[in-house]
Amino acid sequence: MQNFYLMHPKRLLILFAFVPFIINAQPLYKYGSFVIKGQVKNYKEPLFDFGMTTYLNGVTNSVKVQANGNFEQQFPIQNRQNLYLYLNDDALSFTIQDKDTLILYWDEADFKNTFTVKGNNETRTKELTGQLAIWYQFRTPFMKLNDTLYRNTNLTTDNKYALINDLFNRHVKAAIDPGYSNSRSSTLLLLQLYFQYAHVLQSQGLIPRYNLKFIKDSTHPNDYLPNYTTQYEDWFWNVPEYKDFMFDYLRFTRPFNAYVPYNNIPEKPFNPTLDEYHLALANLSAPNMRDWFITKSILLGFEHYNFTDVENVYKLAANTLTSPFLKDTLQHFYAAMNRLKPGNPAPGFSLKNDQGKLVSLSDFKGKVVYIDFWGVGCGPCIYDIKNTVPQLHEHYKNKDVVFISICVDATESEWKEALKQYKLDGVNLIAEDWIKNPVCKTYNINAIPHYLLIDKSGKISDNNGPGVNRLDLGSGQNPIDLLLK
Repeated sequence: MQNFYLMHPKRLLILFAFVPFIINAQPLYKYGSFVIKGQVKNYKEPLFDFGMTTYLNGVTNSVKVQANGNFEQQFPIQNRQNLYLYLNDDALSFTIQDKDTLILYWDEADFKNTFTVKGNNETRTKELTGQLAIWYQFRTPFMKLNDTLYRNTNLTTDNKYALINDLFNRHVKAAIDPGYSNSRSSTLLLLQLYFQYAHVLQSQGLIPRYNLKFIKDSTHPNDYLPNYTTQYEDWFWNVPEYKDFMFDYLRFTRPFNAYVPYNNIPEKPFNPTLDEYHLALANLSAPNMRDWFITKSILLGFEHYNFTDVENVYKLAANTLTSPFLKDTLQHFYAAMNRLKPGNPAPGFSLKNDQGKLVSLSDFKGKVVYIDFWGVGCGPCIYDIKNTVPQLHEHYKNKDVVFISICVDATESEWKEALKQYKLDGVNLIAEDWIKNPVCKTYNINAIPHYLLIDKSGKISDNNGPGVNRLDLGSGQNPIDLLLK
């Protein structure tokens, strides 16, 4: 592929040097819209999906395709976000903003050679086609980098850093268009790449010992890279990778001020959401960023931790948040999550089993129900199914326990093939289209594996139940045993 996005190192130096001066005053949650339009040939489906970043959780939406292959729809957007087109069994990535129009064309019979993207003016078309070319060039290397870091446990920290920094350098050199080297869009693109790779550094525990360096020649690294400890609201508004990085950076690295009120108490209660609430108050000086961090932490907490513990933090935040948008978002989310509070009746559902029959949750009243939301593409799910689930099911054989496994990430044929391959017994159901599926929405399933425990009366015992590898089968005192008693 011809690489016409190379940039001279001196221009990169200038671009990095001006990064701190892009702060603009603007409303934080500025709503706008964008349009996806175009034509597709030989497409047999009524729609295609796309994902998009937001300030809290990503969203998934669909574009309806007419019988003649034409499509045109408008969607809401907040400031500048990343868009992922789920086409050709992949996720083509673009950066979009208010008033954008993405004009797409492809022939489903020959996607790779026919897919094109255009914008609503010459500048945007050049930026979008450039993003597509870079996506094709670096999608696989970036995935291989993460796979190598995850699987190769013998790599030293210096080796890991060298791999990350090398790919970062190649990605930056290829991604910046010399015709727009001083434009705001190029500056933001550079920041996206910086925080994308800084996040990899953070995930490998290499921060703060290591930082990314752009090598302008063999001996002189560029000293004008951004500082990842910097809190700039402009980055927060317009660089999705910065938000992702900052959320994990503060939670896991605790770089600024790790104080929480009970740090010196020997038996500190386990409440990560409360820890993160106090970390935000102590470390984030920008009110909008602080409110965002607290809100996102509470949303995450309701998905993973004890309901009552997170609920207590929610009550604190209700008196702390100053952003009307985030306050309203949190109130609506809590109202939905309150249905899953332990002690409440478990919301009913009916799903198709592997024999094609509808199975309802109410069918199992009078038994303890352990639900596992899983996926055929989920590594931890498959590991448990192969190594732990058989012993669990055998241990409770002929007891009043029902194990329901709900697959969320596969087509019916893929799911049935996985059931055969892994010999998964119990009650097997499928909730297709995951994020859009009503059952997944009701039970707030945004990540897998996810487990729920329901008691014999049909009430929720734990909406974030223990995973199969955390159930001590020999103790007689794990949550399933206690519910049986």
